[in-house]
Amino acid sequence: MPRKAVITGIGHTAFGRLEGRSVRDLEIEAIRLAVADAGFERADIDGLITDPGPAQPVIDGIEPHYLALGRQLGIDPDFVGTEVLGGASSVSSVQRAVMAIEAGLCSVCLCVYGDTALSASGSFSYGRGAEAAFGFFGATGLHALAAQRHMARYGTRPEHLAEVAMAARAHAMQTPHAQLKRPLDLDGYLASRMLAEPLRRADCCLISDGAAAVVVCAADRLADLATPGINVLAMGQAHSLSTIANADHFDQTPAARCGPATLARVGVTAADVDVALLYDCFTIVVLMQLEAYGFCRLGESGPFVTGGRIAPGGELALNPTGGLMAEGYGGGMLHVIEAVRQLRGTAGARQVAGARLALVSGHGLGMNTHASLVLGG
Repeated sequence: MPRKAVITGIGHTAFGRLEGRSVRDLEIEAIRLAVADAGFERADIDGLITDPGPAQPVIDGIEPHYLALGRQLGIDPDFVGTEVLGGASSVSSVQRAVMAIEAGLCSVCLCVYGDTALSASGSFSYGRGAEAAFGFFGATGLHALAAQRHMARYGTRPEHLAEVAMAARAHAMQTPHAQLKRPLDLDGYLASRMLAEPLRRADCCLISDGAAAVVVCAADRLADLATPGINVLAMGQAHSLSTIANADHFDQTPAARCGPATLARVGVTAADVDVALLYDCFTIVVLMQLEAYGFCRLGESGPFVTGGRIAPGGELALNPTGGLMAEGYGGGMLHVIEAVRQLRGTAGARQVAGARLALVSGHGLGMNTHASLVLGG
């Protein structure tokens, strides 16, 4: 019999350079916080879905992440898995937990992100793909091509990218645990070092050590808990499995297919969203998602974000913690956690008044993967 799944526990460590802390130590801290927040005990956990982050698999080898973490926790769950969808992995891990619970495969499922990418030696010092032989390295180069394409087609300017970066910093200044709380103005943005034209260092997300966890449980378990559940109203995924070999690959992200469809499953549009937690690995990804989800029309995201529209106090509550660009790189799990806090009304100084509907996205790999969640209080 199908069961309804809800999010009922959240927890995360500090994020930044956390030398002396192992990734497993960080993951267990986040898990303890999330399980305690939900009101469960370790013995209640019968599901485990993990997101090992971008660096952990490179450092630790091929052993499945769920196996290593589950052994450390001392649990033998009924349902396990590890998501490998890049930056879409955390959101998709929550989706997999919901599906497992609704299918009756488990009733209390942990979703865990953890990595020590900032302090682990060699985390990003390798080429990815055959193009690396020609100097084309990693995610920055791929997304720089997307930014170049957007600029050529729609007249998007560096100042538009700057609006995203500046807003993230301003939001982070209201977030006590944020990794990067230094303010950023346009002059500071333009002075930021160019990495892959047109993307500067200020256009790129942080690299962080840290861990974050979410507990998803069957709604019929809520009677035993003091914490109310957050409803998972809709889910969606879409993928583009080609890369630069496809001439249209950089025109849109897969969010253009799954974003509006996910919102439609609840009978809402982007205009109904109270708080948007959009995956922000690069400033251009935020602009492209604003178009894909329908916050503005195709090609109009640059003008849309001008004038502080996505900054604190602006018309659109977008990544009120500062997101991956300033709060910390949490694989997308921190986005889920902030959505829960906003819907609970416990986000403190950054609380969006009357928040009842939250949109969370995950975007991964070379613009190949995308996952969407619509949550309600």
